[in-house]
Amino acid sequence: MRPNLSNSIYQQKNSGMGLNVKDGMLINNRPDGQTGIQQLAQIRKSVKRAEKVSMYSEAIMIGNMGDCCK
Repeated sequence: MRPNLSNSIYQQKNSGMGLNVKDGMLINNRPDGQTGIQQLAQIRKSVKRAEKVSMYSEAIMIGNMGDCCK
């Protein structure tokens, strides 16, 4: 008995789930699986890290300004 592949994702041109077949390759065009809360948490984390880097670079700049005046 041969399997029925007529409804397979490899046989369909556009499956509607973000998976497309192009030149015999399965292309994943689906959006990432993050929820809005996860995206918000990631943005907050990156903003907090950017603030820390900014404070650190500012402290180094202030420290270097004191060295030049001695």
